[in-house]
Amino acid sequence: MPPKKKKGGKKSGKKKAEKVEEPLTEECKEFYLLQIKDLEEQVQRYQAKCDELEVREKDLINEYETLKKDKKEIVSFLKRTLDQRADELADLTDRFLGLQQAKEAEKVAFEAQLAQLRHEFQETKDQLTSENMVLAGKLASLEEFRLHKEEMIAKIAGLEALVKSQEDEHQAAIYDLEKKNVLDKDRLKKEMLERVASVAVEFRRVSDKQTAETTKRMIRENVLLSARLSKASAKCIEVLEENQALKEQEEIQRRQLGVVEQGQNDLARRSISNQKIVRMLTEKCKTQQNILQSYVIQDQETTQLQSRHVVLQKELDAVRQELQTAQKGLELKNKEAEELKQHLMEEQEARDKMGQILKGAAFALKEVLLETSSEDEPLTDAQDSAIRSQMLQALLSLLDSAAMLGLGPALKEFFLDAPDFLMHKMEPGGKRSSWFLDEEEEEEEKKENYEEQEEKERQLEKEERKKEEKEKEQENVVHECEQEEEQKEQEKQEEGQQEMEKQQEEKKKVESQQAALSDKSLEGRPAGFLPQIKMALTSSTAQT
Repeated sequence: MPPKKKKGGKKSGKKKAEKVEEPLTEECKEFYLLQIKDLEEQVQRYQAKCDELEVREKDLINEYETLKKDKKEIVSFLKRTLDQRADELADLTDRFLGLQQAKEAEKVAFEAQLAQLRHEFQETKDQLTSENMVLAGKLASLEEFRLHKEEMIAKIAGLEALVKSQEDEHQAAIYDLEKKNVLDKDRLKKEMLERVASVAVEFRRVSDKQTAETTKRMIRENVLLSARLSKASAKCIEVLEENQALKEQEEIQRRQLGVVEQGQNDLARRSISNQKIVRMLTEKCKTQQNILQSYVIQDQETTQLQSRHVVLQKELDAVRQELQTAQKGLELKNKEAEELKQHLMEEQEARDKMGQILKGAAFALKEVLLETSSEDEPLTDAQDSAIRSQMLQALLSLLDSAAMLGLGPALKEFFLDAPDFLMHKMEPGGKRSSWFLDEEEEEEEKKENYEEQEEKERQLEKEERKKEEKEKEQENVVHECEQEEEQKEQEKQEEGQQEMEKQQEEKKKVESQQAALSDKSLEGRPAGFLPQIKMALTSSTAQT
């Protein structure tokens, strides 16, 4: 704590003012020379640091240019992919529309064919019923039956032989149909398995590029394909049931032939015609089955094209979103780079101004010391006052410039009472303490400062190593371009914040050093120097 002011301070101040002020001593000169050396060393350090920052700025500019080129390439690649996807989508839409139109036309044609076949079947049915009625009337005539009995028996034998042969042929045809049905079923299963395998291969190829939603869609498509397989098998079963129904109808007709003995000839003829009709119907049924199978295949293709169309639309939306995010990232990075450049320019200007101020102060101190040391004769009061006024002007300019930069107190603060740190400290014995520090203490302080700087540098190196390790881990984990860009942006922001913090710490150090230098220079002056500073400050403020 500074000592309290005593009551006799005013009288002692007047007596000291009356005395002749002594010139600068050798200790003051040595002190000023040491200050000048320290300031020159600080200027050299700041210059070296400024060079390092310039080199770093060049490196950052090069990195920024490389990133800019990479982003341009990425944007161009994404645009090309977007154009390709748009062309594919247009082709698929055209193909889809053509298939849909063909599907509608075939559907209309198949419906017309079905209506025609139903009409023909109804006509044949009506004709057969009318003929059966006529045959029933003819059966009533027993006399004609008796006359033609023998002929009928012979004809029946021949017809039985024909029926047996036709039965054999019909069974062979049914066996062939069943065999063909089984083979078709196996072929369809094989084709569907091959299709599923190809879809699985496509799914594996696309799974590296698409998200989990696409996998779910492919699984759904596989489920749909399996459902369609089950539908195809059900349709095959329905065809078999129809064949069985036809067999039952044939058996019923045979029973009717066996029951109706009187009109076997006519019934045999009718049975032959019915068999022909059955064959025609079976052939038509086969054709209808083939048409239905082709229709099912076309329906599957249309559904696949629709799903592909939806997937491509989603991919296009994703690519557009990626383009928008990349453009926004580019704009943000450009703004950050411009802000960093402006900040670096401001810091360089502030450092240049600080260097000029320190050089001017050192030059003024050197001139004063050289003038005082070069003159062998004792200085008069006028010369001493002139030297002191020059010194005061230099200090005032230094303080003004420091206040303008925000690194020191303003002139208004000197109008207040003298602060405690400007008062001379008194020892307990009543004697003044020494004005300057000893050489050992200065060396110890320098060593401590050097050790602190080394510790800070080590900590910075450790932090940089930790950051490098983190960056390596992040690079190993992250493979996508967007995540890598975000990490680089975060790293740049952290480096900018660290540089800002370092620059603020350097400013604080410079301010503390300037304050210490001003305190030491004021303490190095005699007691009558403080009122002179106050008078000079009041006069300068009055002029302003």
